[in-house]
Amino acid sequence: MTAALAIADFAEIDRVFAIEGEEMRVHRGRSVERIAVDGRTHYLKRFWFLPGQVFKRYVARGLHELRMIDWLSAHGFAAPKVVARGRSGVFAFRTRVFFLMEEVPSERPFEAEWRTAGEDGDGLIDALAGFAARLHDAGFVHTDFSERHILTGRDAGAWTFRLIDVERAAIGRCDDEGAAADLKTLAVSVMSQTLRRRIEDRFMATYIAKRQMLSPAVDFPALFAKARPTKSFK
Repeated sequence: MTAALAIADFAEIDRVFAIEGEEMRVHRGRSVERIAVDGRTHYLKRFWFLPGQVFKRYVARGLHELRMIDWLSAHGFAAPKVVARGRSGVFAFRTRVFFLMEEVPSERPFEAEWRTAGEDGDGLIDALAGFAARLHDAGFVHTDFSERHILTGRDAGAWTFRLIDVERAAIGRCDDEGAAADLKTLAVSVMSQTLRRRIEDRFMATYIAKRQMLSPAVDFPALFAKARPTKSFK
């Protein structure tokens, strides 16, 4: 990892865009990298404008992700722990944006946690179903609701969930078709066939029972059956 970085290094955006670290994943106008800041693991996301980037709109996606993170936090859902953020541009036109997220070492992706949960596995499934029901009732659709984007932990014995990578998320009125696509994405993202079956039966039954804003006229199992995952997992 990059050595001797501190939070103070994120006060100036030019300095931030010069930082390099491990595991850099770069698109033409977007990068994600793992770095050490004040001795702890963080993830730095940067978005910037390039000519010809009209359709990718990376900077707009970065700003949108920050809005989704703030929305989650404001509505009682755990989001990435953003410890620094910045943006620059010309007048109202933003050309660069970044945010720095601190890793929570005790949290792991959902399937990894389920594999070691033992007898608590069904309790974990029920807890995630209840979390997903509250999320969708609140009008939030992740649109990339894969198990690796659901970080799982414990707090005083209770299961906790933190959503990450929300740059494609949407908020608004309850969207049952979008919710069904979220759950289909979750089901196909897991490797374990046993867990996939659990999502399709136990999880689904708990989720439907917990939904407060789901109309009795909506056949949610049918929506789930015809829904398409939002990403391919191979």
